[in-house]
Amino acid sequence: MASTSLDSVAQAAHTRWGAEACRAPGPSDAIGGQMAGVVLEPTDVPMLADMLRWANADRVGIVTRGAGTKLTWGRTPTPVGAVLTTTRLIGHIDHCAGDLTASVSAGATLAEVNAVLAGEGQWLALDPRLAERATIGGIVATNDSGPRRQKHGTPRDLIIGVEMALVDGRTAKAGGRVVKNVAGYDLARLMCGSFGSLTIITRAIFKLTPRPPASRTIVASAREVRPLADLALALLSSPLTPSAIELQSRSRHLLVRFETTDAAVHQQASAAQALCGARGLDASIVSGEAETAVWLEHEADLSGVEGTLVRVAVLPAQVADMLDHVERVSGQHALECRVAGRAALGVLYVRIGGAATPGPAPESTAAAVDALRQNAWARGGSAVVVSADPSILNQVDPWGDVGDGLPVMHALKARFDPNGILNAGHGPGNI
Repeated sequence: MASTSLDSVAQAAHTRWGAEACRAPGPSDAIGGQMAGVVLEPTDVPMLADMLRWANADRVGIVTRGAGTKLTWGRTPTPVGAVLTTTRLIGHIDHCAGDLTASVSAGATLAEVNAVLAGEGQWLALDPRLAERATIGGIVATNDSGPRRQKHGTPRDLIIGVEMALVDGRTAKAGGRVVKNVAGYDLARLMCGSFGSLTIITRAIFKLTPRPPASRTIVASAREVRPLADLALALLSSPLTPSAIELQSRSRHLLVRFETTDAAVHQQASAAQALCGARGLDASIVSGEAETAVWLEHEADLSGVEGTLVRVAVLPAQVADMLDHVERVSGQHALECRVAGRAALGVLYVRIGGAATPGPAPESTAAAVDALRQNAWARGGSAVVVSADPSILNQVDPWGDVGDGLPVMHALKARFDPNGILNAGHGPGNI
């Protein structure tokens, strides 16, 4: 979009909503190096809906943003006419403790929501990276989750209702406050992982979980990562019920967390430690501040911005072979590669390159991503580039082949956003 067009976008927005809801973009508002004409900051849902109606009528490309923790995911939207933030859509938290459900605004952070729910001994059992900053809308839009996915699932598993603003200025609701709601289409789950390419989520309703009173983590160590992948499978087939099973290839650790009553976590942690010993693996049990430090370090390893981050999904039984393949790819292309993630679910994050090495050539990184992707596809899995430098994304499709679902995705995009103004090119399959 030419600068004159951006100027006219800014002028039209300020004329319509004034300085209270519009401001000039600053350096931190750039989207993949592109500067929008204006930053829209609606204070309520009717104003947001009006902004969408205007943008749709005037064909103004909108990029939606919460806290901005996931703006590097996927391909950069284009064109960027305006950035629309949801951080002022905080509203109230409607907590039905007796039903174990809560309705929360899209602009609220997960940390804020759980601080309120803690008053009733409950929580929304999601732990994505940067949870203290990530907003509910962004977490739902990307279907983001963390280590506790092992036990509690993703946003798609926990959401039971959604409220949203459509591009034509209407608002809509789907689902409800009842966990076993079966009325109508399941639009709430459809919005999970849509990357804001269909509608803008304004509120979401979730089923909740009682807060566990106690926690213990097993830190299992090995000289190679394959025995740790095998241990993850053994835990998966055992009677134990860990809330997280996380692999760390750099430190050669497997983190196994148990969260339940004090007596149960002690019993399960001891049983898991015995299982490690029977397989010839060293294992220690940590709790309290030491446990917190272990998990903070693990999150930091996944949350770094250096290098290229690829999410690989394969069957849990294929994790060990995939780890061997990552090591081969690393050697073939002379790249530093490290792996972390949900070993018992087959969801691994491969970081290519990093602060400890000179920036690898984009061609080498692109070749490594392609090798990982081909191997994952051959196993019936997938490999998605979560974040990368633009020089890498110029050579690699972040999504790759999304399969037979692409025509359906395009049909949904055409139905919800016929003029293609919402996060164009940012969603799955670059819709």
